[in-house]
Amino acid sequence: MKRRIYASLAGAMVVFVSFFLLTGSGWAQQPKTLKVGTVLPLNFGMGVDTKNALEMLVSDLNAAGGITVKGERFNVELVVYDDKWTAEAGRAAIERLVHEDKVKFVISIISSPTIISGLALFEQEKVLNIFGGSTIRALDPKLRFSFGATSVRTSTPPLWTAVQQVWPNAKTVVFLAPNDEGGKTRASEEKKNAEAFGVKVLDTLFYPRTAADFTPLAVKAVSYKPDLVDYPGADTGTQFGLQVKEIYAAGFRGGQISAINPKWPEVKSVAPVEAIEGLVAKMPDTELPEPPAHAKAFKEAWIKKYGKWSDSSLPWIPPWFALVAAIKKADSVDPAVIAEVIGNQGAEWQRIDGKAMFVRRPDLNNNRFCDSIAEAQYGQVKSGNPVPIKRLGLPEVAAACEKVFGGSWK
Repeated sequence: MKRRIYASLAGAMVVFVSFFLLTGSGWAQQPKTLKVGTVLPLNFGMGVDTKNALEMLVSDLNAAGGITVKGERFNVELVVYDDKWTAEAGRAAIERLVHEDKVKFVISIISSPTIISGLALFEQEKVLNIFGGSTIRALDPKLRFSFGATSVRTSTPPLWTAVQQVWPNAKTVVFLAPNDEGGKTRASEEKKNAEAFGVKVLDTLFYPRTAADFTPLAVKAVSYKPDLVDYPGADTGTQFGLQVKEIYAAGFRGGQISAINPKWPEVKSVAPVEAIEGLVAKMPDTELPEPPAHAKAFKEAWIKKYGKWSDSSLPWIPPWFALVAAIKKADSVDPAVIAEVIGNQGAEWQRIDGKAMFVRRPDLNNNRFCDSIAEAQYGQVKSGNPVPIKRLGLPEVAAACEKVFGGSWK
């Protein structure tokens, strides 16, 4: 009897030990969690689309095995809050991410007021902030944890290269820009660009970020009789369409410019085809007649998941690709280590719409890698639809930026 009991116990122990040996290593290899946060204006279409795009990209990464660092696998958990494009809500969201969610990586913040409200906290808590918005205050050389990974601050020099090609005789321009940190930054930078290409800025007309009536501004803009009208810092959807509509209604028939790819379905829903004819704007690779494979795959995945295609997330999701590239290059999930690698060595990554890289900003007295440039594709609206007119690679974009702002960027 005792022998049978001992035999049974021994058998059970063998089964248990075998099970442990077979599955224990599997338990040990379960991926750890890497929390990544973002704060977006979910009262704007581009904010919602950016949230959707990031969620899709994170899900795809996790499904493909996550990120491996020093032999350990990490899955990403994305934490998203709404700032409604206000500094107060943005600051509260950032504090919640850092203090409650214990996030050490923040990406793709669009609102400049929100970015600025978190800069001191990011430094204090050593949180890596790879942001999207246009503010240059986050590129202060004293900051060690904030890096710009969208081309919103560096897209205008290559844009004006395309503008010069289309309208070589243009001499004057009027800007319409939001009256906030992002709009003022973009207007200031575009002024430098225009002047570098021999075009005089007659005036910059500011409006509230949430404005919907642009008739008075349009009438005033057209009264200057400019060769060009530019929209630095504008929302890419309905609001932009309303501006273009009123500029046309006021009698303007010159050239129009947008550094960011418009959300064409929204624009066309409020602006007549004649109003957008001839407009030169950023043109994503997803919209090319023969898009690259990765751009085509992203667009197809978006349509499958969300039904209706929108490209308005494309300017704001590059920080995700930059973060993944930087983690892999540093082979670390320590924000301080990654920040040092970015600042001292830079990094390159593939966006949905072209290659990108971190660059120096000597014009801002920052000789560390702190900002980014990307390949640029531009289109012009012809018969109601954008067609590609010019593409610039990274060397050409860097050269255009150096022409406008000075110094060596690479």
